[in-house]
Amino acid sequence: MKRGQTLVASLIVIVIILIAAAVIYGGFAGAKPTPKADGRGKTVLGNARASAQDEVCRSNIAQVRALLETAKAGDDEFKPKTVAEIPGAAAVSTCPVGHEPYTIDEEGKVHCPHLGHEKF
Repeated sequence: MKRGQTLVASLIVIVIILIAAAVIYGGFAGAKPTPKADGRGKTVLGNARASAQDEVCRSNIAQVRALLETAKAGDDEFKPKTVAEIPGAAAVSTCPVGHEPYTIDEEGKVHCPHLGHEKF
């Protein structure tokens, strides 16, 4: 083996790792990030984290809705004013992003008050 080949190969590997780190941590050069309504997710990792938190919020709301339906099935007159009144909903009663408690509207539907989560 020639000694110069291992040095050049090592430098190429280091350059590739540095480019990959710059892309992951700094976003793509010239590409606009897809920020959420509240300004989160400005890098590739930030977008991934924001998307994961949004999925957790969707899951929490689905669980609260299922618990509400289960509670209503046992008692037709059950109409809670807050999510905290639903049996078993304490663990999933707030948004994982802003930690706001979920709300129940007049029709009995559960919603997240966090900016950008209105469609959940």
